[in-house]
Amino acid sequence: MKRWMNTRVTLNDSWGPGASHSLKTPVGRQPEFTLHPRHLRAPDGTPQLAHFTIDLSSGYLADGWQGVNFISLGTREVRGTKALPAWSPSQKARYRSAIEGLAETLADPRTRRLEAIVPYLGKGGRIGYNKVRLFYLSNAARGEDRDLVVVKIATHVGIQGEVQARQEGSGYGPPH
Repeated sequence: MKRWMNTRVTLNDSWGPGASHSLKTPVGRQPEFTLHPRHLRAPDGTPQLAHFTIDLSSGYLADGWQGVNFISLGTREVRGTKALPAWSPSQKARYRSAIEGLAETLADPRTRRLEAIVPYLGKGGRIGYNKVRLFYLSNAARGEDRDLVVVKIATHVGIQGEVQARQEGSGYGPPH
C-alpha cells in the first residue's frame, strides 16, 4: 500500500461513456488527483492504514470527487502488462489495447485495487453514483514513468428506488 501514499496521478487518456462524464474536468484538462493515507490508532498507539482520501486542485475533477474515501480491496497484483513504450499521444491505441486486454483481471474481485463510490449530477438533475476502481501496475512501461495507474469506472444512474449499471469507462496515467 505504500505505493499509493501521497501519490499524485495525472491521467494521460480516458475513454468510454462512463469516463466521458466522470473524468471530464471543468478546466478542460486531463484529471489530476492525489491520494492521502488515513489511519486509525491501534490500542498500542501504532497507526493502522484504514483508507485513502482524495485531494484535487479546483477544476481537475468534478466536485463529486472531493473528499471521497478509497478503500483497499483484493489480494492479487495486476500482472500481464510489461514493456509498453514510454507514453506519448501516438501510443494511445497501444495503451488502450493493453488495458482492454486486462479486462478479465481487472474485473476479478480478487485483484488488488482501491475502490470508492463517487456521486455525480446527471441529466435532468438526477444524482448518480460511479464505482471507481484504481489499479496500480508496476513496471508496465519503459521510460521515466514505468508505473501506471488504471482507473475503471462503472456508472450507475439514479433511478427512483434502485441503482442500475449503465456504462463503463477507463483512464490511465503515471503516478508521480
